[in-house]
Amino acid sequence: MENPFANPFPGMNPYLESRRLWPDVHNSLIAVMKSFLRRTLPFRYTVIMDERVGIGNDPSRDPPARYAEPDLSIRGGRIQERVSTAYRTDGRVTATLPWPDETPREWFITIGERSREDHDPVTIVELLSPSNKRPGGHGRSQYLEKRERIIGSGTHLVEVDLTRVGRPMPVLGYDGDAPYRHLISRWQVRPDVDLYPFRLQTPIPDVPVPLLDGDEDAVVPLGALLDGMYEQDYYVNYVDYKSDPEGPLSDDDREWIDGLLREKGLRC
Repeated sequence: MENPFANPFPGMNPYLESRRLWPDVHNSLIAVMKSFLRRTLPFRYTVIMDERVGIGNDPSRDPPARYAEPDLSIRGGRIQERVSTAYRTDGRVTATLPWPDETPREWFITIGERSREDHDPVTIVELLSPSNKRPGGHGRSQYLEKRERIIGSGTHLVEVDLTRVGRPMPVLGYDGDAPYRHLISRWQVRPDVDLYPFRLQTPIPDVPVPLLDGDEDAVVPLGALLDGMYEQDYYVNYVDYKSDPEGPLSDDDREWIDGLLREKGLRC
């Protein structure tokens, strides 16, 4: 008997890319990858989750929205009650600050070395989000700026793309249309990169994570980590397999998904 809580897809589950679920999937998967790397890497390495906060409201404003590392966050409920200005006797007027349209908070992984005097990261591991791939969006432009800084440094870059929406990150020499990909950029051989494109029908490839010279790559079994997370967090309870997943689908992909879900008993 099949496990009813198991991921029914052999690789990436396209239903996890929905606007409602992806933020949770993104941050949970980053946390799982961080825990795996901490258990796997030699003791001299550090592995931490860093946060990038997107700030934006009017896209035409000057200066444009940005991504920033937060210095201090003080969170609380938004105050809904307003006091009528008719009762004000001290000259005060109730005004409103422009409220950002969206303030995405995105996590990524920074790998360092304890004894490294310059404290520069050894490797940055990014899990892309739809906001990074939206043409003309602030999330894309700001991520590309960060990408360029890393490419010009002595830090390795690992870029994992598990979303079908938007425009893939620019890369030369690959003209295929596989919706998912891992990109491994080792600083010693730039501009050459290792690219691992894959499709819905195939397992998610393991992710090699380059380290310092003399150390072998850490290999992250991303597909197994995602399957474990799907099962442990009961994602099946949050997915409607009777409908098509969000995002672009070819006719072949739609037909394949329908056949797979019927075979698994998730569609009639």
